[in-house]
Amino acid sequence: MPAWRQALTLAATQGVWATAVYRFGHWAYDLPSPVGLPLKVAYKFLNKAVEITTGISVPASASIGPGFYIGHFGAIIVHPRAVMGAGCSIGQGVTIGTQGLGKGDVPVLGDRVYVGAGAKVLGAVTVGDDVAIGANSVVTRDLPSGVTAVGAPARPVQKSGTAKLYPVK
Repeated sequence: MPAWRQALTLAATQGVWATAVYRFGHWAYDLPSPVGLPLKVAYKFLNKAVEITTGISVPASASIGPGFYIGHFGAIIVHPRAVMGAGCSIGQGVTIGTQGLGKGDVPVLGDRVYVGAGAKVLGAVTVGDDVAIGANSVVTRDLPSGVTAVGAPARPVQKSGTAKLYPVK
């Protein structure tokens, strides 16, 4: 496939739009108020446009490492205080947020975590590095590094995690 076609395909991906707007907003909120104010206002409009057109909500206040990837559009919610490490990937229908118990506790995801379609990561849980969370799983307890977890509630089923997806070279 020619490079121009790859670039066009990438630019048409809704996950790229959401990630670009998130990065812009995260950068704008680090600027001092007089300089950053117009950029913060622009971010608010861009973010709302992305939410409406793609169904993806990734607030600028979330802490997300480099290499964040959203594979598909639709019904993706990331809590404003969520923490995600480098190289995380999430599918459609994913929620990373609170349990709704009024505590406001949010998840912390390690590096190279894959969250499958429809999965929910809820509450004050810590997900280790190199973890694969299966589709439609519900994570409400901590997961150690290097595992694949499935089910509701999610339980580790094997010790490979994302190591097969992201082999160390």
